[in-house]
Parts: sequence; structure tokens; C-alpha cells
Amino acid sequence: MDALERATGVARYAADWKKKDMLYARIITSTVPNGRVVEIDKSGASGTEGVVDVVTCFDDRTIWHAGEREHERRLFTDRVRFVGDCIGAVAARTRMAAQKGSEAVRARYEEYQATFTIESSLREGAPKVWDDGNVLKTRNYGYGDVEEAFGACSVIVEGEYETARVHNSQLEPAASLAWWEGDRLTVVAATQSIFGCRNGIARDLGIPADNVRVITKYKGGGFGNKADSMNYDLIAAILARRTGRPVMVEYSRSDEFTSVHGRWSSRQKLRLGCDQSGNVLALEVNAMCDIGAYTRRIKPFNFVDGAQSYYSCRAFRGEDAGVYTNTPATGHMRAPSGPQSCFASETIMDEAAFRLGIDPLQFRLRNMVRVAHNSETLTSNGLEECLRAGAEAFGWKERRNAGAVAAETSTGAGVAIAAWHSRLGRGEAAVSLTRDGRIVVRTGVVDIGTGAKTTMAVIASRNTGMPIESVDVEWGDTEGSPYSVGESGSRTTAFTGTAVKAASTALRGRILEKASGISGIAPGSLEIRNGAVLNAGRKLLAVEDVAETLESELVEKAATEPALPKGTERLSFAAHFAEVEVDSETGAVRVLKYVAAHDSGPIVNSLTATSQVHGGVIMGMGMALTEQLLISDYDGSVLNGSFMLYRLPNIKQTPDIQAIFINTDDPFGPKSLGEITLVPVAAAIGNAIFNATGVRLRRTPFTPERVAAGIEGKRSESLPGAR
Repeated sequence: MDALERATGVARYAADWKKKDMLYARIITSTVPNGRVVEIDKSGASGTEGVVDVVTCFDDRTIWHAGEREHERRLFTDRVRFVGDCIGAVAARTRMAAQKGSEAVRARYEEYQATFTIESSLREGAPKVWDDGNVLKTRNYGYGDVEEAFGACSVIVEGEYETARVHNSQLEPAASLAWWEGDRLTVVAATQSIFGCRNGIARDLGIPADNVRVITKYKGGGFGNKADSMNYDLIAAILARRTGRPVMVEYSRSDEFTSVHGRWSSRQKLRLGCDQSGNVLALEVNAMCDIGAYTRRIKPFNFVDGAQSYYSCRAFRGEDAGVYTNTPATGHMRAPSGPQSCFASETIMDEAAFRLGIDPLQFRLRNMVRVAHNSETLTSNGLEECLRAGAEAFGWKERRNAGAVAAETSTGAGVAIAAWHSRLGRGEAAVSLTRDGRIVVRTGVVDIGTGAKTTMAVIASRNTGMPIESVDVEWGDTEGSPYSVGESGSRTTAFTGTAVKAASTALRGRILEKASGISGIAPGSLEIRNGAVLNAGRKLLAVEDVAETLESELVEKAATEPALPKGTERLSFAAHFAEVEVDSETGAVRVLKYVAAHDSGPIVNSLTATSQVHGGVIMGMGMALTEQLLISDYDGSVLNGSFMLYRLPNIKQTPDIQAIFINTDDPFGPKSLGEITLVPVAAAIGNAIFNATGVRLRRTPFTPERVAAGIEGKRSESLPGAR
């Protein structure tokens, strides 16, 4: 709906806003990985031309509650835990002055020993990141008697798997503009949730939520970690209050890579048991994840998750824990715990199928989930159809090979499946008919590139009977917008869309009542189609004619909050197929073809849904092949914090991606899509590399060096006399 504005540059993102007498701000960050700030010399900054204010950890003690799940995290901290921890900020009349001012601040620290890896953090006598230790509480979960199930297995496969730390890398940098009018605060935020941001700011500043207005008209990507108030929102508000002027805080790209939380790394040990026929009986997962110095807004201790929902087996046991290190913080990133879990579980499933001599596709068809967690009825389940339709479109049988290493290049095919939560919850919307015959949808969505505004318009169009060209959407402002959970957790369509549907349906009924009064025909005998009121297929009048009779706008509001019946589970499903080409000399991997089959219930907007799949697959390719946030073993700092050095997939590496949608008839409507698109990608590509080369890679990313080393190792094993 806003393609023209975005394409022509008219759309105003947070950093595009301007206010009279606006100041610019830059953060001051720690230069040591572990310690306490003893003294800060602000004189250099205060003497810099254009600097208006300097605030430090000694001036402000605001707590940023969303910045750390289990401990108290100060906005400007005197107890620093990684290189880049925020200890203050500088506001100035120009960007350059703010930057120079922040660089001129000098801090003196009492330094402590630091720890930068899981191993060193777990070592006895290790430096403590937090006073209560370096391990977040261990989570234990599962069902059934695992040891009894393993006792019945004739084939047991074990493996260790690692995933690297990756960064969100959204194109729009962090920015926030704030100003005060009396005791009322307005923030133009680069947020995924205007209401989550508003509530977080109000909580942290100790003011009523009604005194905070958050505006986000355009958002340039978020990928999960900007779904609440961010520290730069609070910094802008505090500096604006101190200076009495509007203040915009902007992060550099380097600041983004250090201070905006990315996906944690994982180390997982898996044990899988099957009977001789290839039926999965038991699965056990033990995981430790490097969560950095802080972990943002994580559902308690849920760092690896999902594998227990893919298959039906007798018993499952999982254990995971987050380990604190003196490295940059981590947090939500698109399907936060999913890709790591899926990579490990879908790799070991592939290993089991190979051990048993069963086609990996048939192995999954045999064992795919039918009853969730062996006790919960699924509201709908299109996984089998995803596997069959995806395999047919991909040409599974034709693209598979025996796994021999060719002289120069070899190709292979891999498959992986995934499930992801599809939650239900609170949504609000207002839909109205104006006197000029237009439909207006008022909603709190932000739209971070998912087409959420367009999807809301499509829902309103279908349920009012009006053409989408007659639908307008008002969005992205807590002042006047109904509540929305925001664009995170793949919840927008299920939560807010349900409310839009309810309000639109009610409005259609009101329009038909008005049309009945004009035509004299009972409302039950009328329908609206493409903006016209029909009786028995014959047009009686246009909705515009009805609108002209109104004294004021006809408004319907809806607040919905559906809930699952006890004993049921609602999941989205996916089956992904990848074909790769591997250069056996250099180890370079190229993805040739990719098919992603998804069960996300009825699809509302096929264009944006297809785009979601394409974007998720490309993001997954980055995790699989190129992306890794490199952490210094000297001071825990980020070594590749720029788009020149952090290797995102580019258009030359992007293959033909085909999206297939299985339209299951879920009783609650559309299911989640945004996150699951990423979840199976690394596993599917890794399994394809094995099929091409016979080399099993258990660590991401699959760099040319690692692939080449694996191929060379396999060649060495086959030499005469090799053990």
C-alpha cells in the first residue's frame, strides 16, 4: 500500500524526522570488557564546539528493564561487562560535534579479569560476569521416559553441533527522536512495536503510559530485537528532558554491530534412538549457549527450542542453559531459538537415515509429528503435504546422488523440516466507512517489511466486500491507533488481523442495514461485492450511495483474544529442499535451487507471503554459509562490525527460490509464517552438502575452508594404508 512512498523516498523513517532546534546524540561506550567506572572526565567533550550536554553513569541511574532478562541493567552503567557497554551520551548541535564530543570523554576503570568463551566461563574460579555466576538457570523439558525408550532402540546416533553467533543486520540503523511538551513525551522510534516501546519507556522513566506517545510510520527491518523500548529511545528522552530540546540519538554501523543484540551461538549434544525399521523412539538434546554479557527479553531460559515438535516419538528430553561471557549482548532474532535447534536435530535425523539406509524424505514422512508432544491435538497439520508437494516441485529423486566426490564439482540435495509456534492473542482494530465511501482501517501495526499494512487492508477488503483500492490504513501512532502486539513472534496477522476481520465483518453488517433501509429489502437478502450492494446477483446501489446518507463516519471497533482449547497445540510447518554445488578443490558451496513448502494456514496475501519465504531463506543461507560475528579472544570486542567485513549473502549467491503454500483449513485462520521461513535452511543446505560430498558438517557457517578440510579428510581416509 505504501510502495510509491518507499520507492520515491517520501517515506520518513526515524532518522528522517526533523524538529526545530534538534540536537544530535552519540553514545559513550566502555573500552574495557569487565570492570567498574571509577571516574569520567567530561571536560574534553564539554569543551568541544557545539556540544550542549554530556550525561554519564554518575549523572543518571535509569534502569533499562528490557535490556536484561534476569538482572538489573542500568541504561548508563558504571559496572561494565563488555567492550561497548554504554556509560554515557553526548548531545550536540551537529552530528560531527556529537561524535567528536563522545570521543573526547575519558573514563578511568577498575579492571577485572574477563571471560570470552563458554569454556572459560564454566571453568572453576572463572571471572564472574554477574555476582550470582555465569550460568543462567538451566531449563529442563520433555515428555516420556527417555532411558526406557533408548533401551528399546537398536540404532543410536550421537553427535555434537555448533552454530555461530550472527547479527540481525537490519539495513535501517538504530535511531530515536524524542521531545517533551510539558510532562508529555513524544518519541519517533525505529521500533517493531509502538505499544511495547511506549510501555517500556513509561516503565523505565516512571511516568504514566498515557503521557508517552510513540510514532513509527516506517520501519526498515527489525528481525525481532527491536520489539520493546531500546536504550537509545531512553537516551533520547533523557537528553531531551535535560536540554529542553528535541534530541535524536543515532548509532553508527559499528555501534549497531556491538550494541544491538544478535543471535547467540550454541553448542549442542544430541542422542537419537531408532528401531531397526527406522522408527524414531527417543531424542535427547543438551545445549549450552553463549548469550554474551546480557540477554534481552528472552522467554525464561528458552535458548534452543523446536525439535520436540517435529517428530512423533516415545520420549524426548531437553536441557539448555545460557552462559554469560564478557562479549556483546544477545537477544531476540527471527525465530530466536529455532535455527540452532533445527540445524542440530535435522542433521542428526539425516545421519540416522543414512545409517539405516533409508531415503531422508521417507524417513521424515515415516516419523513426522502427528500428535504434538505425544499428548496434544494439532489444530491443523499440513507437514506431510509440505514434504510431498515440496519433493515433487524440487525433483527430489532426480537431484539426489550417491554422495561420491567428483573431480572438480559435485552436486547434492538435502531436506529439512521444521515446526514453529502459531500463537493466538489480543488484537484490536477500528474499521469505518467514511461519508465519501472509503473504508478506513485504524490499527497499531508498524510494518517492518512484512507488508502488514497491506495485509490488514486485504482482510478489510475481503470482509467488507469493498475493493482494496477503496481501503485506507492509518497506522503506527499510539495516539489514535488501537493496540497491536507489534511485529514480532509472527503474531501480527493472527492477533491484529483477527480483530480487523471482526471489525470489518461487523461494519459490513451495518452497511447492509443502511442499504436495507434505502432499498426496502431485508439485510439477509443483500450482499456487498466489489463495492456494490447486490440482491440475487443484481446491483441495487453502490456502497458510495449508502455513505452519502450518513450523518457521520460509520465505525466498528473490535477487540479479540481467541484461545486454544486445553490439550491442543497450534503449529506452522515447513519442508525445505536445497540443491547445492560444491567445488571439491576450494570447498566453495553454491546453492543452485531451493524449494520451501509451508503450511501457514490460509494465505491472506500471496505476494507478501512469498516475499517472506524468499527473505527468510536468504537470511538462513547467510547463517549456513557466510555469517559469523567474530569475537576477539583478547578483549571480547567485535572484529567484523561492518557490512564490508560481515559477510551477508548477496544477489549473486541467491538461487532460484520457489515458495509453495499448503492451505490447511485451520479453525483459527492464518498461522505464523515470518519466522519459520528461516528455521530449516542451514540444516537443508548442510544435508545437501553431505549428499554431494559425503562430508558431514556439524558446525556453521559452512565456510570454504571447513568444507575443503572435510573433503581432504575424506580423501585421506580412502588412501591405501589409511586407518
